[in-house]
Amino acid sequence: MIGGRNCRADFRRATDVIPRPRKPKHAGRPAIAATVLLFALVLQCFDLRAELLFRSAEQRDGRRQWSALKKYANPADSAYPRVLADGTQVSSAEVQVFLQGLITSEDVYAAKVMESLIKRGRQRIAGDVVSLSGSGGDADAAMEVGRVLRRLGVSTLVARGNQCLSSCVFAFMGGNRRTVAGRIGIHRPYFSSTRQVPDRPARYQRLEKRLRQYIEELDFPQSLYEAIMAVPPESISMLSAADLKRFYLQGMSPSTEDEADATAARNLAISVSEYLKQKAKAEPCGGMFDSDGACYAGTQNAQGRGAAVDLGRAQISDTPSPAVGRIAPQEKADTEDTGTTRGAAAASWTSY
Repeated sequence: MIGGRNCRADFRRATDVIPRPRKPKHAGRPAIAATVLLFALVLQCFDLRAELLFRSAEQRDGRRQWSALKKYANPADSAYPRVLADGTQVSSAEVQVFLQGLITSEDVYAAKVMESLIKRGRQRIAGDVVSLSGSGGDADAAMEVGRVLRRLGVSTLVARGNQCLSSCVFAFMGGNRRTVAGRIGIHRPYFSSTRQVPDRPARYQRLEKRLRQYIEELDFPQSLYEAIMAVPPESISMLSAADLKRFYLQGMSPSTEDEADATAARNLAISVSEYLKQKAKAEPCGGMFDSDGACYAGTQNAQGRGAAVDLGRAQISDTPSPAVGRIAPQEKADTEDTGTTRGAAAASWTSY
């Protein structure tokens, strides 16, 4: 299932429209178009679904190393306490967290497992940074993942060489602080099903309302909603550095920045106005921020702080990277009620 669609059924429909061999003058044109459609469906069905992945910091032969990748959706991977190779029990682990591929309702379940582990002290995210790279998926699921990330107060990152497209952007928006070293692409949601539904316009209006509410809830400007809706679903708009700043996708939203400024001033035992004067004179932060509002850049200056990623490269070496440079199948958008149980699927006929 990709974007709420059944791939086999799509293949059957696509092959049904490929015309039988004929001799008329322009018979080859519809055949070429249908073949292109079938090829696009094959690409979509072989695209990676998103998975919320993590790897734990472990001591091996006296050295700190990262474990193999694990899945939050897999109970065996997220069970604690752990027993290391030397027999040591570990009830809490430092982890790196990644979200890649097409987002589905399964990732909402995985995100809530992650949230539970962190709130119970079983895990702590290295550097408080979650790295994202994806090409779309379920819009409502992506917004729910974004809400989990916002509740946890983590930062989000699109690393150099990675792309976060379509609904991936909604999950990325959940970060308190957001860093884009790669690329961000947006376009408006659409319903993928061709089924006749009497209230289809009303369903789309409800989708628009949910998206507007999400953008307002996370303190992004209304102009971001307008920019998303202005891009046709068959296209995509890659945002410039100026766009990222204008839409608060690079850095922080005003309310978050105000809170961070107050925290930093309090830690320095100075007034907010004095802190802002110092901040104005300081060089812009070229890396990430810690929970106290202090800046550190990449892994070089963050060693000992548990930085999750190097801003220059946050690729997962033992996991295939999602396809880049094309619009993958996008996401279910009209979910009336996003389930919180594992495998919960909402309305399965919509895409973004």
